[in-house]
Amino acid sequence: MSKNPKDPSSWIKTSPQYGYYKIPGKEVLGYSSIDFAMNLVFQCIALYISYFYTDIFGLKPGHVAIIFALSRIWDAINDPMMGTYCERHQPKKGKYWVYIRWGAIPFGLAAIMTYTTPQFSYALKVVWAVVGYNLLNMLYTFIIQPYISVATLMTNDQNERTRLQSVRMTLAQAGGVVCAIMLPELSGPLSTHMTLAQGYMVTTVIMAVIMVAILLWGSKQIVERIPPQPVAKDEKAGIKDVFYLLFRVGPVFVTFILFLGVYTMSQVQATMGAYYINYYANRGDMLSWFSMIMMLFSVVGVPCVPFLTKHLHKKGTVMFGLGVAGLGCLVLYFMPATAITGMMVARAITGFGYGVLMGIVWSVITDPVEYADWKTGKRYTAIVMTLIGLGIKFPMVIGGSLPTAVLEATGYVANQAQNEATLTAIRNMTTLLPLAAVVIAMVVYGCFYRLNEEKIRQIQQEIAERNAAKEAASK
Repeated sequence: MSKNPKDPSSWIKTSPQYGYYKIPGKEVLGYSSIDFAMNLVFQCIALYISYFYTDIFGLKPGHVAIIFALSRIWDAINDPMMGTYCERHQPKKGKYWVYIRWGAIPFGLAAIMTYTTPQFSYALKVVWAVVGYNLLNMLYTFIIQPYISVATLMTNDQNERTRLQSVRMTLAQAGGVVCAIMLPELSGPLSTHMTLAQGYMVTTVIMAVIMVAILLWGSKQIVERIPPQPVAKDEKAGIKDVFYLLFRVGPVFVTFILFLGVYTMSQVQATMGAYYINYYANRGDMLSWFSMIMMLFSVVGVPCVPFLTKHLHKKGTVMFGLGVAGLGCLVLYFMPATAITGMMVARAITGFGYGVLMGIVWSVITDPVEYADWKTGKRYTAIVMTLIGLGIKFPMVIGGSLPTAVLEATGYVANQAQNEATLTAIRNMTTLLPLAAVVIAMVVYGCFYRLNEEKIRQIQQEIAERNAAKEAASK
């Protein structure tokens, strides 16, 4: 009979150093499958929600831009609140993994609501979109912040963390591929028996059910081996700690900018992809392939990360991924409207770079957590992850609000041939804007990120010694 994976006697140490444990394959699969499931919904939002709102639900691009902007304003309030809540509270069954279980079903229902199109008046349609989109984002935060935080309690071993995040992001990008194909390809045939809007809703229901089932199973596989440090009442994290970490702890700020750049690039290309292929290239029949090719090559890029980190280390791998993703954006800019093959190649290049980034940046984020603990004497895992989460969500302002606002300003009309100003805007928004985001991330991260693997090992050892001394003094 196999041992209970939550029994400490079954845990395998990879080093005498504190918290260095091997993560079993089933647990790696369970943890990683959660991001696969989340991406079944998240990528539906990233890839198609703007196009869905304007061309299917019938909202004006300017109003969609406002919806996205208001949502990000609320995120700036809600996400730090969630981060501080996670740090302040200790659920009986676990520090972080239980939130995944609690949020699974509500998140699935919110996803269905977001892609439901009730026949309301135009004003009520806008209200419905605001409520549904914000509810979905709040529940995403409720799950994703604890999810990315829990990795810090599974093991301190940098190699195991990199392995864990590599598998996780491979499955995450695979979830994106499934979404990129399923939503347009299943919705289309379904629309022969119902409206296209109803086809989108039915497809979302299918993916939401799959997602919920995986979240419930995957959360059960996670083992929190490293007990969180107890926090005294006067040491509990508050909102002020969020701003302190962001602006006074250098690696946290730089990592925030890195995520902001990476996800701005991804979000802009995702938002504009449907408009680019439908109107600039005039190849609406290639929508699912244009969306899928980037996600497919990101799946190829993620498994290359262990090889790249072996030769380039973490920082070098990040810079390599940024460079390749930026190259793809630049190549796409020079593609004429008729060069569909060249467009696919450019998207593939960007996708490969994005895959490398997804395979490495999520193993990088645990390093600022260790540094912040070492520098401040407090464990700010959830707050650091909150800032990283904002680095993921804020790009939706740039990637969602800005492009749709520009479409509105240049005279975009849904389901009609577009004027030259709109076509130029679509081209530039799809290529030059994400390229600019990548370049900024490269400059900031390349010039100002100072942590490396050896420094992190040293920091972890000093933290362990400090905590042991505090525990001994308290006895």
